[in-house]
Amino acid sequence: MMSSVDYLREVVRRLAATFNDPQRRESSYFDFYDDSLTFHDFPPNQPANKEGFRQFIYLLWKAFPDITITFDDIIIEGNKVACRYNLSGTHKGEFLDILPTNKQFTVKGMTIFSFRDSKIIERWNLVDMKSMTEQLESQT
Repeated sequence: MMSSVDYLREVVRRLAATFNDPQRRESSYFDFYDDSLTFHDFPPNQPANKEGFRQFIYLLWKAFPDITITFDDIIIEGNKVACRYNLSGTHKGEFLDILPTNKQFTVKGMTIFSFRDSKIIERWNLVDMKSMTEQLESQT
């Protein structure tokens, strides 16, 4: 039988695999999140609920159709999972008032997920948005 730590680690790995797969993500990615989801630390003026989260993720997928997340560390304690990651993609659509540049970016970030059973009920994010915008706006 799988321990709760192994189970949550597997859920988070499947979440990343689904996020990274353009063929499956729209139909499956949001199934990992409970309808009561609260999220923190995303752009201002975004509702902090599941619908606001969905809107932001669709904005990411539209701006960066090939976006991928790679978890470097997954640390689990109780019902919380902390992940350190790299996020990368190619800028094909408008993002944060920056018109498409076709430039690639790679940034680091951290997310903490809080689970109830196998669903995420709360999420905190910290992403190096300054580095992202600098990479997209650079003159090279």
